[in-house]
Amino acid sequence: MASDFNGKSKGKIWTPTKVKTLYKKKYSDFPNLRIGKPIIKGNVKEVFKSYISKEAELLPLIHDELELYIVNVTNVLDCVDWNRSDVRRYSDGDFAGFNKLVFDFSKIPNDTYMFKIKETATVEVFVTDLFKTVVEQHKFKGLNFSVVYDSEFTQKKEDEDQLLYTEALEMIEQNKEAEHSYEDARELVDQGEAMASGPWKMQLDQQGQFWLGELLKDLSYQWIMPAYIPPVLLLKSWYKVARSEM
Repeated sequence: MASDFNGKSKGKIWTPTKVKTLYKKKYSDFPNLRIGKPIIKGNVKEVFKSYISKEAELLPLIHDELELYIVNVTNVLDCVDWNRSDVRRYSDGDFAGFNKLVFDFSKIPNDTYMFKIKETATVEVFVTDLFKTVVEQHKFKGLNFSVVYDSEFTQKKEDEDQLLYTEALEMIEQNKEAEHSYEDARELVDQGEAMASGPWKMQLDQQGQFWLGELLKDLSYQWIMPAYIPPVLLLKSWYKVARSEM
């Protein structure tokens, strides 16, 4: 379960789990398993084990052909800039997530490679430029880095990005066709359609695997193969849209 990976150590209780390849899309040094649970191959482990030994545990998995490890990030930082972040809350006032997450970089040590924040520890892992540099130096494949918050972004740049994001959502809304319930939309997806609801999108890949995507501020989609569908999405109206490259 993703909730098991909440920033706490699991090394002493870990039992290697057997996994298998569901489909082969293209070569990756970072095979996809589930959001919040990075997977690395043995060659990546050999490079990163010295860099992240104090920030994460590399827990072995069992695969018939590959040497794989799940990365359990235990470095949980209290580094959210609450004054500049846009927080989403439930009707009772409880924390529901971030519309915009801004870090206080003074609270992130300069030698950090990987970390989590307690608010999203079960579902998100963050990496720094140090991590990205190592990946690029060794030409590892399979990661698509997106900027959560760049300390050099100006307020003007943030406003421009937000405007483009809002316009993209409005364009999706303006071009929508007939609306469908989630159940009907899911059937259409199985027939090869792509369906959207606001920033959310779902479609099948070329191997027939189901993917759920969320539109990011850079106007790309962050795709996951969900273990379950968040209940709030079951209540939304969905409509046909053009398929995205994956």
